[in-house]
Amino acid sequence: MSYVNGGNHLINYRMSRALKHNPTKKDTKALKALIVDDLKFNRSLARIILERNNFETQEAENGVEALLHFEGQKPDVILMDICMPVMGGIEAMRKIRKLNRGNKVNSIPIIAFTSGEHKESRSDLMNQGFSEYLKKPFNEEDLFDKLSQFLPVKKSAS
Repeated sequence: MSYVNGGNHLINYRMSRALKHNPTKKDTKALKALIVDDLKFNRSLARIILERNNFETQEAENGVEALLHFEGQKPDVILMDICMPVMGGIEAMRKIRKLNRGNKVNSIPIIAFTSGEHKESRSDLMNQGFSEYLKKPFNEEDLFDKLSQFLPVKKSAS
């Protein structure tokens, strides 16, 4: 089991399990995920899990980068940290929703991806426009429980 310091809290994940996890390739088109977090470890963890489960991923370090990636990629899901420099997750989520108001793309799930050290509660985040909330530290099952609410996904067998 690996422990890595992720900001003010300890993030724990069984990296060896994620690295060994190798599902068979599917004939279906890969879903696209945008992972937005200022901490590289958090982005890498989510990327490893998602790519091992047939997702294409892009990463952004802040809300400004997220907007640029979003406009070019049109992801199927966005994992958005709340507290980031330059532009935080709440502002970035609002701008994405505003850019696509009235479009089919407006229904893209944006999952708040946070350590819980912010002042907003899960219900506050949902009321502001997030689709769901994922608390860090997280594991593969937690992530796929949230994703399966919005996307036709199933975690690949280990």
